Amino acid sequence: MEYWTIYIFSLLAAGLASGFVAGLFGVGGGIVRIPIFLFLFPILGIYPDVLMHVAAGTSLALAIPSSIMASHSQYKAGKLDMDFLKSWIPALVIGVILGIFLMRYTSSRFLEQLFAFVILFLSVEMFITTSDFKITKEFPGPILKSISAVIIGALSKMTGLTGGSFTTPVLTSFGYPIHRSIAVATVGGFFISIFGAAGSAINGLGVQGRPQFSLGYIDLTALLVMIIPIIIMAPQGVKLANSLSQNRLRKVFSIFLFIVVLDMIRNLYFK
Repeated sequence: MEYWTIYIFSLLAAGLASGFVAGLFGVGGGIVRIPIFLFLFPILGIYPDVLMHVAAGTSLALAIPSSIMASHSQYKAGKLDMDFLKSWIPALVIGVILGIFLMRYTSSRFLEQLFAFVILFLSVEMFITTSDFKITKEFPGPILKSISAVIIGALSKMTGLTGGSFTTPVLTSFGYPIHRSIAVATVGGFFISIFGAAGSAINGLGVQGRPQFSLGYIDLTALLVMIIPIIIMAPQGVKLANSLSQNRLRKVFSIFLFIVVLDMIRNLYFK
């Protein structure tokens, strides 16, 4: 009972923190949730073999409500480039499906290493570049566009992220306007979270070592406890972000991510 009490309060705190961070830095809360899950889930006896699978599935399921609201807000604001999305979303979904397939044959340890590598890369990218960084002034042709979307979809599914941390910097670096990039990332996050969570639920059916109350690889306890705090805190993070320097925020958050990934590397290789 004591473990469950600590677990519930830890999940509440994680929900508040990840919702706030998602709104403040414009990234999916999974970037905060996943490390917390990797710390908490073993305490409840979740097997190491399925640890990252459960963390990723639960994180994507938690992203569904906020991604729906955010996508609706982008639509009402008139920031959606429907012509761009018509070719981007199908390729993104193909990438998610590819990620679902690959996770059936991928160890939890490899997925944790992949997540750590991705967070390390993002922390360095956010620290050394600004939101104005560009490789080209115009987005490349349809082939590179589709390949980018497939890779982002697969990586997002396998790391439990909704793709905002990948999509926005990729699109803006290829000359796509920042506000439209955020809108594309938001809608993409909706499709990643829906298809990704569904894939986790199916992949995990009948697998040993999952949480006591789960649907496949989705921890239903974490889902029910964290969903309201995330919905409440995300708008508060957005409000604060609007009053602060975005480039300074990027630097601060990159340092935070670097500290997180160092601890993950320590646990993975030196524990």
